[in-house]
Amino acid sequence: DYTCGIWQFEGYGYVPSGTSGVSIMQVFGGSPYATTAMLRIYDGSLTYYESPILTPNIYNRWFRVNVIHDVDANNVKIYIDGDLKYDVAGRGANTHYFKFGVYLQNDPSNCTESRWKDIKVFQK
Repeated sequence: DYTCGIWQFEGYGYVPSGTSGVSIMQVFGGSPYATTAMLRIYDGSLTYYESPILTPNIYNRWFRVNVIHDVDANNVKIYIDGDLKYDVAGRGANTHYFKFGVYLQNDPSNCTESRWKDIKVFQK
């Protein structure tokens, strides 16, 4: 758990085809929101919440995720495979932590799965 500073999540994710309508990674904690950032899968695309699309055609391959949360500057940067995909304001102060896995969202598919490896968390 953290409340200030700059924190980075790094990991390699894999989402098999057919998984849709799920969150696979979150920066949990916000105010008045439950989360500060969320990566979701819809029909093979990786999105920030429901929009925008960060990376289309994400199925069936390993991809590197780096999420940098600067709490004091109220900023979140999302990198996929080393490319900055989104730079956005945070969603409020609170106690935060990183979550990854599969969490059902809007219109989830019958079968849902994500795989993760080489998870690291850095603090600056």
